[in-house]
Amino acid sequence: METSMIGRHFLRVIVFFLCLLPLCALYGCGGASAARHAEFGSTSHAQAARAKFGPTIHAQAAPTIIVADASAMAAGPDSTPVGAPVEAPAPMSAEGIPVSAEPDGLPAEATASTDSASQNLDAAEQVAAAMTRGGASYTGPVAEGWQPLIQRLEKDPKVRPESLRFFHGLPEYSPAPMGVKVKELFTNSFLRKTPPAPVGDGEPKPPPSRIYRSVVTADTVQKSQDYLIRHKDIFDAVEKKYPVPREILAALLFVETRLGTYVGKELALWSLASMAAADTPERMAGGLGGIPITDKHKDWLQSTLTKRSHWAYNELRALLTYFDTHDLDPLQVPGSVFGAIGISQFMPSNIVPYGESASGDAMVNLFTHPDAIFSAARYLTKHGWSKGLSVDAQRKVLRRYNNLTIYANTILALAESIRTGVLQTGPPDMVRPATAASKKPAAAAPKKPATVSRTVVVQAGETLFGIARANGTSVRALQEANKMGNDTRLRAGQRLIIP
Repeated sequence: METSMIGRHFLRVIVFFLCLLPLCALYGCGGASAARHAEFGSTSHAQAARAKFGPTIHAQAAPTIIVADASAMAAGPDSTPVGAPVEAPAPMSAEGIPVSAEPDGLPAEATASTDSASQNLDAAEQVAAAMTRGGASYTGPVAEGWQPLIQRLEKDPKVRPESLRFFHGLPEYSPAPMGVKVKELFTNSFLRKTPPAPVGDGEPKPPPSRIYRSVVTADTVQKSQDYLIRHKDIFDAVEKKYPVPREILAALLFVETRLGTYVGKELALWSLASMAAADTPERMAGGLGGIPITDKHKDWLQSTLTKRSHWAYNELRALLTYFDTHDLDPLQVPGSVFGAIGISQFMPSNIVPYGESASGDAMVNLFTHPDAIFSAARYLTKHGWSKGLSVDAQRKVLRRYNNLTIYANTILALAESIRTGVLQTGPPDMVRPATAASKKPAAAAPKKPATVSRTVVVQAGETLFGIARANGTSVRALQEANKMGNDTRLRAGQRLIIP
């Protein structure tokens, strides 16, 4: 009997500890705190939110940067890439911030490796589905560092109190996002390199690349052409309403997010809130490492923090207002390091004036391809794009989206490559035929014999792109030669003229 009683007691102890296991899993037993996520560039804050509140954002591999000139990346609207000539700034808002979709230079998120991007083909759609599960109830303590910002939002008549519930699910404040911006601005303001001196017989060094060469490749052109086919009906509808060519839109979306396959790593809400809260040098403690700021820079630093935190606050308010209005969950939404979101990388304040729902309803979801394509076309049109624009005028409109000339040039070159099927080394107005080395006139080339267009018979399963590539021509040339318009559909047995 005594042995039986000991056995029963032992069984009760085992049951007791088994009951404790769910509580340990829920509250953690000595697990990592939010402090481990304070350093920008460590484990993703989107992943931290996902671990706490369940599956949300599709996990994505860290991007491999493939831009041609790393010094030009993330150069802000009031700065120029290190070592580059000073260019005229794009139009500014009343606060001195460009009214662009992304206020800074080509973001690292937008330059992710195409190999990495291809593994996350439906990343944008997954976010679109997750963010519409509104009505989430976030409770528990607010992470350290948010109270001053929350108090400011509570006094703001444009912010609904219900919007503040999302701070209960947000990782703790970090000065790191603002530190990224301050370092970039400090470098361009105080550490700018002088132009290189002429070398040799007075010949200057070759100018920097006109485009991000790694963005304009046969692979990226093929992916963009495939994208145009996959969303042909959307592009047809867009071109009926807006004057922006489909190739420009595809090129822009490729540069921004690899056509929606890489839409950012950090929570846009966390990035904007962190920047909005970083309004004094004291709040930047630990976030200015590696920046040689001295006493003579104090005024500049305070002015920069005031300006940038004010801009971030307005974007944060726009994000909270929009998502709360449509019962969306911002804790499901990744973005760029400076808070741009969606396939088209709009800043939140641009969603209402420039976003457009392809279905015509009130809610714009920039993580869906139809809405992102329509919104990008609307944005460019509202900022001056029209039919018959010169290439230089097109460049100026694209710089309203992002204020780097190399960014605009890359889109123009990629768009022309998509249209013609021939890789371009620069935008159309910068690509010139090679000239002879001597001043003597070149001998006239012998006339080529006249050629007769040939035809091919379409086999079952063949595509227009496949036929174009196999015959050394472009899709557009095939469409024009066969009077197909923008149609890419083929039928078995159809004869195609090969130009």
